[in-house]
Amino acid sequence: MEHKSERHMREILVPFDDNDNMRIEEENAKFLRKVFASAHINVLLGSGFSGSVVPVLQGRESWFQAVDEHMRDCPGNERGMWLSARALLRAEYFKSIMHPLREAHATEPQKAFVASACRLIENRGTTTLPKRLNFFTTNYDPLIELSLESLGIPFNDGFVGRGKPRFDPSAFSRLMCEQSLFMEYTSQVTTANVLKAHGSLTWRRVGESDRKEVVYSNVESTLDDCVVGHDGVLDLPAVSELASLVKDPCNAASLQLFKELVSGLSVDDVDLLQAFGKSYDSTLCIVNPAKRKFEETVLEQSYYDLLRIYANELDRNNALLLVFGFSFADEHILELTKRAIRSNPKLIVLISCHTRDDAAWYRSLFPNADNVYLLVPREDKEIGLGELTEVLRCVAR
Repeated sequence: MEHKSERHMREILVPFDDNDNMRIEEENAKFLRKVFASAHINVLLGSGFSGSVVPVLQGRESWFQAVDEHMRDCPGNERGMWLSARALLRAEYFKSIMHPLREAHATEPQKAFVASACRLIENRGTTTLPKRLNFFTTNYDPLIELSLESLGIPFNDGFVGRGKPRFDPSAFSRLMCEQSLFMEYTSQVTTANVLKAHGSLTWRRVGESDRKEVVYSNVESTLDDCVVGHDGVLDLPAVSELASLVKDPCNAASLQLFKELVSGLSVDDVDLLQAFGKSYDSTLCIVNPAKRKFEETVLEQSYYDLLRIYANELDRNNALLLVFGFSFADEHILELTKRAIRSNPKLIVLISCHTRDDAAWYRSLFPNADNVYLLVPREDKEIGLGELTEVLRCVAR
């Protein structure tokens, strides 16, 4: 390790042996054990965590952004066309990205990672730190929750109540304890918070106008309710044609093809798509993949409540942020992370780099940061979820 006075990011090389098994040098393992043992542990997970289950977003963010910009700037006589375009884009996104999650299951590597992360909390001897791990994510799939549930690990997803659970960010401050049979002692139970900044397919909107709130719903019901009464919308030929366009980022030529596709829709198809679009917006409680994230959503207050919790956790003494599969494309999360890195010398950020090229990207995001550490593979290797899990297992020994 470089001396603390040298103001630059540190690398922790993750080498592989002759049999291509990942190993970590004992000096680095000792360093990481010390860090994890005394830290308030936070995990920031991006699409890399869900990539084996969730379809790749591809160029869709640029398409959502382009359509939103045209919706905002178009003359009145074109508004109907762009409303149809937005509804068609939502239908394709729903069919390609969200609907496959209707019966999603956590994979064994995902469960192994979650179990290893929670074991770091469970095994440490100190009683001065809460036995609580925070999972932050911008994914709206249920894979973290499914992993925790399958492992029997208690978790808090921010909902309170049983008959009609409602989202309440204050729930994330709660701890769980258990008493001995004769109540002679009380001990904390290892728990996890799951904080989903971009909403979730387990979230639903209820209420009218400015009195809307977020309630819990299972994924199947949420997705099914989006299409009920709109039979055939996902089978429209235009939805399939759009799927080939959105694989690549939006440009002038592809946008023109999109406009021609929308102009060729029949009146019945337009009515069906626009009805589905209204159902999509009124049912789902997610942040759509565009930089202008909030214009139509009850999510705004929940989003900033979760960002506030994220910022507060990074400001804690001896805070640790473990990052996997997250590109920091969300500008709010990036800026809060940068600020915490600069202002909290007790914070350590540990970023798992999939490849050495990814390490260069993270260096460009956090220059001159001596409390940021990169887990970096050898030139011809990659660090995936399994390799990071092995690192955590080494730390937990």
